[in-house]
Amino acid sequence: MTVNESIFRNILRLFVWYPFRWLIALLPVRLGIPILRAMGDVHFFLSRGKKKLLSDNLLRLQGNKNLPNGSNNKIIREYFRNHYIDRLLIFIFPKFQKKEIDEFVELSGIEHLDEALKKGKGVVLVHGHFGPVHLPLVVLARLGYRMKQIGLPSDEGLSWIGRNVAFRLRLKYEAKMPAEIINADSFLRPAFNWLKDNGILMITGDGSGTERHMGKHMAFKFFGQPVTFPLGPAILSSKTWAVIMPIFIVPGEKKLYKIMIEKSLTSDSVGEEKIRDITEQFVRKLEYYISLYPGYMHFLDRFYPDGIVQRDTV
Repeated sequence: MTVNESIFRNILRLFVWYPFRWLIALLPVRLGIPILRAMGDVHFFLSRGKKKLLSDNLLRLQGNKNLPNGSNNKIIREYFRNHYIDRLLIFIFPKFQKKEIDEFVELSGIEHLDEALKKGKGVVLVHGHFGPVHLPLVVLARLGYRMKQIGLPSDEGLSWIGRNVAFRLRLKYEAKMPAEIINADSFLRPAFNWLKDNGILMITGDGSGTERHMGKHMAFKFFGQPVTFPLGPAILSSKTWAVIMPIFIVPGEKKLYKIMIEKSLTSDSVGEEKIRDITEQFVRKLEYYISLYPGYMHFLDRFYPDGIVQRDTV
């Protein structure tokens, strides 16, 4: 979700990272999550220009299809809710244990992950900026799986408060999660060693979420638009012989969320063609899930010609 560095934004940061953070820490998880969703509702009702941008981009995403009246407003409202859940669920993760997993999360395809681990070569779980992205990392780690993630923390473009309050405290909370986050901008030998030791490595398959492009990228058709995607996940899998599998978070059928672990991505091709083929398979999977749940897409506010990627730290 793209935001601007304004005075109001900095005031909101101070509120979120101090009294609000302390309040959420005191509340049980079953109350904290609805409050985060309610923050999205407030933003939705107060927003004007952002909703117009999202509505225009949503029509482009849908190929200008006619949907039932009110559908787009529901999607945009869910987009705001998802933004606050994704950014602030980190306050809740220290209390998100097995009991909370049983209450809030459904798992589908865990047998695919177990079968992949039997090969002993490690697993690359590739995901998009879709839904609460850190949730699968925490859930699988709490369930006993050996997890790490490649990430790219950056305070580029943030205000003084953004850097010294939101970004600084976010790094502290990420360090409390039950899985290490390996900096994508550092030497990645730890990631290779982790896979060699049959660990599970999560990595985004749709970029870093910033203006920076790490590693090789290639353009693919994405909802009819040319969009660049990183080849890194497929290259990492190819170099280490690790199984590469897509993972997505969707609305649950009986619980709040459902984590979908798909079967492995494979290709009979070799070399660069194999890398391209596997990456394209992930792109098509991501396109499919976004078509089902567009409100879970983080970059909906960037899906327009010549869109500008900006920082998004609450």
